[in-house]
Amino acid sequence: MKNLSKLAIVSLIAGCSMVSCTSYSAEDYMNDMKTLTEETIRNASDYTEEDWKRVGEEYRAINEKGKKTLERLTDEQKKELEKYAEEMADKAAEFDHEELKAQFEDIMDQADKFIDGIMQQIEKD
Repeated sequence: MKNLSKLAIVSLIAGCSMVSCTSYSAEDYMNDMKTLTEETIRNASDYTEEDWKRVGEEYRAINEKGKKTLERLTDEQKKELEKYAEEMADKAAEFDHEELKAQFEDIMDQADKFIDGIMQQIEKD
């Protein structure tokens, strides 16, 4: 029940931010990543397999939504983003379900490669 109410709150916040914001800024992107990372770290010990799947999908969705903002990230924000990714990966590694851990790590790798590709393209331009 506790996780269900958390999920409802996060879904509501995510839904409101998607509806109310027509332009998604680098600051919005960083705030969403920070919120997801902090929530995951705070609650990871209670997460079920479904919770971890949700976290992976939210991580992917935030990265997809924020891809256009990456060119506006400061060096400090880029370092902070790397820290969030490391913290998420560390918490996922603690989860005791090998198949799900592998799926989550794959999602994280895909999102990180996506970000790296965009950042390299931005640096070339």
